[in-house]
Amino acid sequence: MRLFEATETGSIEIQIGEDLQAKQEELAERNRRFFQERRIRVFDIAGSVGAGKTSLIGEMVERLSPKYKVAVIAGDVATTHDAQRVTGKGATKVLQINTGGMCHLDAGLVARALEQLPESGIDIILIENVGNLICPAYFALGAEARIAVVSASEGAHVIEKHPAMFQSANIVVLNKIDIAEAVNVDLNRPLEDLKALCPDMKVLKTNCLAGEGIDDVLKALEIV
Repeated sequence: MRLFEATETGSIEIQIGEDLQAKQEELAERNRRFFQERRIRVFDIAGSVGAGKTSLIGEMVERLSPKYKVAVIAGDVATTHDAQRVTGKGATKVLQINTGGMCHLDAGLVARALEQLPESGIDIILIENVGNLICPAYFALGAEARIAVVSASEGAHVIEKHPAMFQSANIVVLNKIDIAEAVNVDLNRPLEDLKALCPDMKVLKTNCLAGEGIDDVLKALEIV
């Protein structure tokens, strides 16, 4: 982060935020070691409000829970709606983090949530980040991989407008493909933007409400 202080002869650049960022990286690495030592696979699911993160997680939990013990950590500014939507899908534990105004989860918040999980027996943790394509891109949580969810309803230019999010992702899920024509979105445009930005990115097309494409996501994450 940069801050500029005005002076009579121009401006002075003041570097701020380095200590905060370093602390966040340290906490993320601590989380990562925690997961690795316990052989827990952890995935950070990020995307805008309404992109379909909760629907994706619910479908993933239903498919994974017969074989694995799955925990869900749902992040949001307020309410417990997302956690309630996932409850009953078969997860071993569902936790809600309310950030109280923060536009993202960070490694410290995740670490505190981990204290509420069983000490053993969890195989997979799915973390739903706060609905936002900007801030979460800059805060690692210690997860094995980040899944960026983007929907056809967000328009054709969403990827080129938010490059940092997609550059921070390991997999992109293009959701709500069934309504692309209805909202007059040519899906070739965001796919072309993504290919130009991240040529090797895995892209999975889904209709989460209908359960379409979810198995492809699980295969891409190698958890089937």
